[in-house]
Amino acid sequence: MCTNFALIKKDGTARLAERLGVDPAAFRYSADFRPGNTVSIVVERDGTRQVRDAIWWLYLRQTDRGLKPHPDYFSVNTNYARLATKAEYRTSRCILPASAFVESQSGKNPHLLEPEDGSAIAFGGLWKTWVDKTTGELVCSASIITLPGHPSLANIHKKSIPLWLPADEYDRWLDPDFRDIDALASLLTPTLRQNLRATPIDRATSKVAVGAAFTIDAA
Repeated sequence: MCTNFALIKKDGTARLAERLGVDPAAFRYSADFRPGNTVSIVVERDGTRQVRDAIWWLYLRQTDRGLKPHPDYFSVNTNYARLATKAEYRTSRCILPASAFVESQSGKNPHLLEPEDGSAIAFGGLWKTWVDKTTGELVCSASIITLPGHPSLANIHKKSIPLWLPADEYDRWLDPDFRDIDALASLLTPTLRQNLRATPIDRATSKVAVGAAFTIDAA
């Protein structure tokens, strides 16, 4: 997965928030989320769903200016093959809401990918909490789980695809008491949950269309 996604305030985002049982007004919106930015995550603690701010970079390092992304660990994504070694996969799974994401081949020919039906995406992720020693503040961090590439996206990004959760798995995914990771194995198959509209763009950050959009079928 490339390192840029968007969360736009629209009907599809509100529907996702309703399904998750959270307030869409609590989401942090942007057309340009990059590594190290603060993003919104949905978590469950003590039977309650919460929207929290999180640094999009799972492993942080304490500095004299606070907690910052650890430069030795590029951890915006967590590869599915490493999940079994991650304690967070058992106890600290989260959802990162998105309305679109960008993929490219080695940084070239980027495409903006968004559900054709206007729905929002629930990316499956991991999260951690940290205490900033300079302020005493509790800080969250998160990563998006990546799976092997999907054949329908081979011409756009063949290496990997983010974990896109189906709606009927949101509850089990967010439940911190559900720790049977073997039962989650079926989610780790690369899957497109909806048809995607793919738009060639100039670059991930500006997202200016440079070609005609086309449809990528979910099948």
